[in-house]
Amino acid sequence: MERDPISKAIYGGIKRGIQVAVENNCYGSAVILILSGIDSMAFLNMPESQTDVTRTDFIDWVNRYMKFPCKEKLTGADLYGARCAMLHTYGVVSKMSREGKCRMVGYMSEAVPEIRFNPKVNNNFVLVSVPALAESFYKAIDEYLVNLFTNKEKAKVAEDRLKWFVQELPVAK
Repeated sequence: MERDPISKAIYGGIKRGIQVAVENNCYGSAVILILSGIDSMAFLNMPESQTDVTRTDFIDWVNRYMKFPCKEKLTGADLYGARCAMLHTYGVVSKMSREGKCRMVGYMSEAVPEIRFNPKVNNNFVLVSVPALAESFYKAIDEYLVNLFTNKEKAKVAEDRLKWFVQELPVAK
């Protein structure tokens, strides 16, 4: 039985789960899966000596790889605050947003522009289209994996870590 964690865990697991949630308008679930997926990519990107993902790992990965086609941007700090808010309270307020270290991130369906921010209405709140967030994450994964596997040392570390990713495997009958 072939075990290909890139195909089974990342494309068939992380990306597919997000896609199914978005296609079925389960935007809260999609957001949680996206933010959790960013954590997973940051985990792969950590130095070999490190065992746990940090806030800095997450923020740096987002700032390097996540892009949007519109003028307004989300920062790694915005998305880390969103991660904490969604995963801990299924909301938009996090410790970081309360401390003014990031904006609160709200969610909307498909929209152009994909990110909406009006400081005259609220300087600490930004909206993002969930389908656009998903698309940005998909493209970020693809770019990251190309960069990762062109660096033999980082690729070796990531390959060892990928073995621990959840993968769908057929049950022997």
